[in-house]
Amino acid sequence: MNKFFTTLSLFIVSVTLAAKSYNVKDFGAIADTTVLSSPFIQKAVDECAANGGGVVVVPAGNYLCGSIFLKSNVELHLEAGSTLFASRRSSDYPKAKVSIGASDADRVDILIAAMDVENISITGTGSLNGQAVRESFRREPQLALTDSVTGREIANAIKYGVDYQTKFRKVPPCPGLINFTNCKNVHIENIQVVESSFWSVHLQWCDRVFVDGIYIYSAPSNGVNADGLDIDGCSNVMVSNSVINTGDDALCLKTTSQDKISKPCENVTVTNCIFTSSSAAIKLGTESFSDFRNITISNCIVKDANRGINMIIRDGGAVSNVLFSNIVINTVRKATFWWGNGDAVWMTIQARRKEKPAGKIENVSFDHIIAHSQSGVRIEGFDNVVNNIRFNDFQLFMEPENAKDKRSRNGFLFNGVARLLMNDCAVSWNTSQSEDVWESAYYFENVNGLTLNRTLGEQAPNKRYPAIRKKNTSNVSIDGKSQK
Repeated sequence: MNKFFTTLSLFIVSVTLAAKSYNVKDFGAIADTTVLSSPFIQKAVDECAANGGGVVVVPAGNYLCGSIFLKSNVELHLEAGSTLFASRRSSDYPKAKVSIGASDADRVDILIAAMDVENISITGTGSLNGQAVRESFRREPQLALTDSVTGREIANAIKYGVDYQTKFRKVPPCPGLINFTNCKNVHIENIQVVESSFWSVHLQWCDRVFVDGIYIYSAPSNGVNADGLDIDGCSNVMVSNSVINTGDDALCLKTTSQDKISKPCENVTVTNCIFTSSSAAIKLGTESFSDFRNITISNCIVKDANRGINMIIRDGGAVSNVLFSNIVINTVRKATFWWGNGDAVWMTIQARRKEKPAGKIENVSFDHIIAHSQSGVRIEGFDNVVNNIRFNDFQLFMEPENAKDKRSRNGFLFNGVARLLMNDCAVSWNTSQSEDVWESAYYFENVNGLTLNRTLGEQAPNKRYPAIRKKNTSNVSIDGKSQK
């Protein structure tokens, strides 16, 4: 009798699960990239949602799609061998414009979108392919030189006679591949997201976000604006076990403003990931209209990136309580139009508009990090003091630049910092391929409250500068002894 009821229960469960699965081919989708399948996939999503939720299954094959909108309690499952290709026809995105900023220019097309829903997922080992198209152009010299963030690098390029005008831009249509706004309980697992024209995965104002085991790629040579994973004003986020290799920023935490509304980016954990980027591998900003707080990034590898860990705070938001730990970094200079100098770490506060406050950075720690870098570490509080920064067991290996316009100068550079603590840090210069422009292992300017313990560094091979330089510093302690 018990065996009978057990068998009956298993039968009922299997029938229930089957009833909650919706194969997109049953709704008219065709594995043919000459036929638009998104209307039929949308029908499957709509019926799934109308029946209380379930799984919409995309079988193996290549499907051409415009916009698809997920609804509450729906999982979109991309089976192995399935790919949704973003259409190259603008007419296939008639209702998909999603606002990601303050103006009409900030409205973008999206392949998979969701707004104001809950319990949504994209799973499976299939792919989304944006079929991005890009072209080169030459920007106006005066615009390049007046950029407050990159102006000094452009001036340096001019000094060395290096092309600084050639850039790349997207060719419309330019859809992002995933955009979820104001959603709750979001899961993205194991899928591949390839060659998005815009931000690959943009999660805005979402709560309870779980990203695990995904792969994101955009061309390293010209993948402008094709960020990998953008966590925008989200709360309670877990990112793990993912590989992101992009032209633009790989992992970017930001707080954009839309209709004068911005939300903090808080309670975020990132672990066991590998990041590669022609721009920043791990970044906070530049969009920083609200705060960033309670963030940990650990057990990660940064390889072949133009910048390793980067914060650019410009719009009034505050960064606080951020911990980077157990990270291996390798940075390499990229083409001039990409932001970055091959920095292992770059943090800066620079106002976007002089009439508004830039924001602030405080309570940030770097623990157990090894970096092989073509430009070292820079912490620069141009428009506000960077406060309470700690480096513990940070090994920096300075490597020669693979670019003509040499930018690297010092190992660690700090300007406009208060309460700076460095324990067990070291700088090593590549003596077999040294750069003539190298200066000091440590350079401190406008620093109040500097503590160095067991901090090692020698002169650069050219011996022009001392290993440690200080300018306008106060309250300095080295290995427990006060210094002038």
